[in-house]
Amino acid sequence: MIKKFQQYPYWKMVGLSALLFFIVVMVIKFLIALARGGDFNELIQESLSLKYIASNLVGALVYGLIISWFYTRKANKKK
Repeated sequence: MIKKFQQYPYWKMVGLSALLFFIVVMVIKFLIALARGGDFNELIQESLSLKYIASNLVGALVYGLIISWFYTRKANKKK
């Protein structure tokens, strides 16, 4: 799986990594807030707010850039 991931163009790796990270983090944050006893409707509205989505999106893009850079560098060292 890692070798196939490394064969993608750099920006496609960034996008895929960021998307997967964004989804996982959103689900985990939602479940944690729900477990703390938050109101379901309130949590949904908070999760759909622009500020909340933008902050998570920026974090996901930074994560995608770092992970993609790491795997690209690792693939280039093996050559």
